[in-house]
Amino acid sequence: MARLLRNPNLPPPNLFTPDFGQDPHLIVGRDRLLKSLRTGLGAGPQDGRFITLLLGPRSTGKTVILNTISDSARESGWIVLPLDASTEGIHERIVEHIEWIQETEETVPHLGGDSNELRRSTTIKLPVLEWQREVVRQVGTRWGLQRQLSTLAEHARQHDAAVLLVVDELHGGSRKELRRLSADLQHITKSANLPLAFLGAGLSEMKHTLLEDKRMTFFQRCNREDMPPLTSADAVHFLRQTVRDARGTFSDTALERLVAAVGTLPFRMQLLGYYAWLFADAPMKPIDDTSVSLAIQETNKAMHEKVAAPTWYALSANEQAFMTVLASFDGQASPQQIAEASALSPSVLSRIERHLRNAGNVVVASDGLVRLGDVVTLNDMKLVLEQDNRYQVNGRSDHGFRSKASSRCNAMMPRAKARCVLPKNHAGGHRSR
Repeated sequence: MARLLRNPNLPPPNLFTPDFGQDPHLIVGRDRLLKSLRTGLGAGPQDGRFITLLLGPRSTGKTVILNTISDSARESGWIVLPLDASTEGIHERIVEHIEWIQETEETVPHLGGDSNELRRSTTIKLPVLEWQREVVRQVGTRWGLQRQLSTLAEHARQHDAAVLLVVDELHGGSRKELRRLSADLQHITKSANLPLAFLGAGLSEMKHTLLEDKRMTFFQRCNREDMPPLTSADAVHFLRQTVRDARGTFSDTALERLVAAVGTLPFRMQLLGYYAWLFADAPMKPIDDTSVSLAIQETNKAMHEKVAAPTWYALSANEQAFMTVLASFDGQASPQQIAEASALSPSVLSRIERHLRNAGNVVVASDGLVRLGDVVTLNDMKLVLEQDNRYQVNGRSDHGFRSKASSRCNAMMPRAKARCVLPKNHAGGHRSR
């Protein structure tokens, strides 16, 4: 179809794919994770990785990993049931997906109701498809979800294969529905020990929401994998290879500047490459410093709208207040500085930091300083606070933190590993407390 629509005289397309969940031209920085998941799935139900949760902030590539593992499972002859939990009706969608498989197998006549009748088709040549059709036909359409999944898994075991249930966007699921799904899966995987693999994904905030729910036993038992951050080496390999495969080139210091702007998020890396290619009019012209500068501007706007703003407005008031203090200290502060600017207790501050750290919104560096992460950057904070401050009256803040921090010196004191708490333009040396 692409050959029919595309003019053969046009240059190669832009190979960067800055869309959530769209498979990238090249996967980087995920080799260890993918190898571990494939090994765990191949080992069977006795391996802890047979049921796994992927956790990470927005734009870290969780959906890409789900798609990649799903493709590998299909190629190995597994039945894959992919869906997401962002809307209600997850049980019904699993059943509908099973029925869809049933209806799309043209060589097998439709059987309704709870019939256990089995009909084989002599025209089926591929053994993988044959056993998949056989399994689906033995599943009654009016059975409950647990019985349907158990039957699929039992027949998969007889054919030396398995069923893979893939659920994305778990953080957005209905708590009631997920409790029910957890109970069904717990019975199948633990009590019956059937080959039903599970691969789920959601925001890191699940660590202190869904995964603390005592009625979510199955999800609590899952192996947990945090999405690893990209490195500069990953960014160099991805950007250079993707541009090269599209017959493009870099000039001057363009590649180095792009790599320096990537940070740790795959989505940001895709955006930078996409806009740099677009503004350079590549591959007719090389990607140069001018196109990189424009790409960084557009990427910052897109990241703010699609990642930072949704993340910020999903935070609690205390979490926003914590990050506001970090912004007042130019994006990083010591725990003592945060405590001094706060009216909250140490235990509350510790819990807020843990929640924000789990979500990738802050990081604790080796020097003990708490810093803003790559999801909501200092520039993003300035934009959201500028918007909020339009309605501020008489300097009053609704964040629960004292407003003194913004009037402090804030000069870094390397030996003390802290910032100066004295007023701006003070006389004499700096003080950390």
